Amino acid sequence: MQPPTLIPRRRFIATSVAALGVAPMAWLRAQGGSPNDEIHMGIIGCGAMGSGNMSNFLNLPGVRVVAVCDLDDGKAKAAKAKVDGKYKNSDCKVFSHHEDLLAIPGLDAICLSTPDHWHARIGIDAANAGLDIYGEKPFTWGLAEGRALVNALTRNKRVWQTGCWQRSKGEFRRFKALIENQTLGKLTRYECGTPSGMGIQKHLPEDQWAAAIGKPPAGLDWKRYTEPLGGYEYHPMIHPWNWRWLDEFGGGQLLDWVGHHVDIALWTLGLDGTGPVKVEGTGEKGNHKLFNTYTKYAYKGTFADGRVIEVRSDFGGTKFTGEKGWIHVDRGKIVASDKLDDPKGDPRHPLLMNLPEGFTEKTPGHHQDFIDCVRSRKLTVAHAEAAHRAASFGQLALVALDSKQPVQWDPKTEKVIGNPGQSAHPRLGARLKA
Repeated sequence: MQPPTLIPRRRFIATSVAALGVAPMAWLRAQGGSPNDEIHMGIIGCGAMGSGNMSNFLNLPGVRVVAVCDLDDGKAKAAKAKVDGKYKNSDCKVFSHHEDLLAIPGLDAICLSTPDHWHARIGIDAANAGLDIYGEKPFTWGLAEGRALVNALTRNKRVWQTGCWQRSKGEFRRFKALIENQTLGKLTRYECGTPSGMGIQKHLPEDQWAAAIGKPPAGLDWKRYTEPLGGYEYHPMIHPWNWRWLDEFGGGQLLDWVGHHVDIALWTLGLDGTGPVKVEGTGEKGNHKLFNTYTKYAYKGTFADGRVIEVRSDFGGTKFTGEKGWIHVDRGKIVASDKLDDPKGDPRHPLLMNLPEGFTEKTPGHHQDFIDCVRSRKLTVAHAEAAHRAASFGQLALVALDSKQPVQWDPKTEKVIGNPGQSAHPRLGARLKA
């Protein structure tokens, strides 16, 4: 609920400017922006990723974190302490509900680092409130809600940056430049490797689970936490972190990483604005007593021009093969070979030197790129449409794996072709619950 003192003004603005075709909240932000060109940010989601992102923003010049929000009281208080410690005051505001944080006058942007099942609702609310957003990947839990979020950002002319930070790292920029410079000649194969298994954090020994099930700790608003799902029984192993190994909340390694190595392939090939026409594959879920996301998988997406991007859980990184050999990029390394039977490659290979004139690996940094675009209103390096298309590749893979059938897909209308059963899959439906 918004603070009562703000409601009359917002209603007046909504009535007064609607005829002008201007988003009321966006107009309000323009009238009450931060002084001295300082970007005022709110942090929504203060767990592992949220804390890391907040640290990055705290260390950027011209940025001030003014509020934090989390449904876990302990994490919210820890985030406030970190912010107040940075600024040596006690000014940072703390909220449990994101709507209250979004109502702060003078707020310019938010960092959205909640579990996947909250991304769409909070993102849409923030866009409608006239705020720019740095949001974690995957873009959204489901595909239809992803398109709804893109539409809200577009309608409100908001800047979005996804946490696909590999786009701002030198080795991945070099890979893209080498491919675009036709270093490998005609390309013949596109492979992406993303992790297998589950990185489960052991919050509680199994023999203590039963006593804690259905009894969330006092500082955690579990009812609100599970609201987008329509409710879900509390289990001590789900929060924090392990929610991602439950299909209802996240998408396991497959959906966690499609926004990294698969995203690099789509970016490199100029496929940020479209999707595959067919997705097929196989996967295994294992037999864990609680968690149910895929632990092993192999899937591929065929695009309208015939190119096929393969994704497997038995290696890491992005690897393209062509007439002249292959190039493989992963975090902290890029290797190449002119012999297809040489698995190690050579980091000093001449193929890695075939760069276009003026190329540089240097970037302002992923978080700084977002802030720069908040000021310039330019497109970020990991913009919303690209984030949605990367996530949708993984979401379609989950539909194919669950149904054990290929998905025939129209990337323009974003509809399944000829299979009503697949069309009804939860990943493709409107899951938002207001």
